[in-house]
Amino acid sequence: MNLVARLRPALRVAVALAGVLAALAVASRLLPRRVVLVHLSETGGTAFAASRSDLGLLGLLLVVGIVLVWLVAAAFLAVTPARHLLVPHAAFWKQPANRAEMRRRYARYLAVATSASLWFVAVLFVLAIVSQEGPLAVWWLPAAISTAYVLFVLVGLVWVPTAGFTPSSSARATAQAPARTSGGITLTPGSRSRPGPGTTPGARPASGASRPAAVPPVASSTPRRGPGGPTAPSGDGPRQGPPRPYQPRPRSGGPRG
Repeated sequence: MNLVARLRPALRVAVALAGVLAALAVASRLLPRRVVLVHLSETGGTAFAASRSDLGLLGLLLVVGIVLVWLVAAAFLAVTPARHLLVPHAAFWKQPANRAEMRRRYARYLAVATSASLWFVAVLFVLAIVSQEGPLAVWWLPAAISTAYVLFVLVGLVWVPTAGFTPSSSARATAQAPARTSGGITLTPGSRSRPGPGTTPGARPASGASRPAAVPPVASSTPRRGPGGPTAPSGDGPRQGPPRPYQPRPRSGGPRG
């Protein structure tokens, strides 16, 4: 993952943070001392109001909390080993070649959720500025904005674990393709074949090639036992032809008296 891909989620959060801080600064100038938050539709009165300083402090605490959660979650996803991360299609994403893309998607989805929360706070403060009086002073407008944000979060919680981490067809084909080694030998995943000694890498034996000649038997060094008893060991292999007739050994010395 290059530097631009690493900084892209942070840039999205930085833009949202600048927007909500600008909204807070403008609201601290334009809001009245007593800010109406909820308008009643029947009587035209107010159901909930707060001071301008309290509302600004609450918004600032919300912004700081959202940014801190994003920083902690981003650091956790960056330093945690891939084997400890929960991800759909783990057999695909936890391969060494796909781990960088898995972390990039996690960082992007986390940045989208963080920036959406910051923009939601900014919209609420802008709405508080323009809805103090006039046609926008209605009860359903803040409720509609809050409902849209909640629906966005719920849809994201369902979409990210399903379609958000579904590998594309091209990525699946690349992962399932046979890997070619530097010697030119094609090995399918799971194969353990290795070229034998003296074999050219990638070469296949011809169909009509003759088999290697049989290795001649090694002469036995054990003594052979014939009709006349054991004989000396011979290294010229088994003797061919009929067996020799029995020939008694001559006795040494003269005849006994």
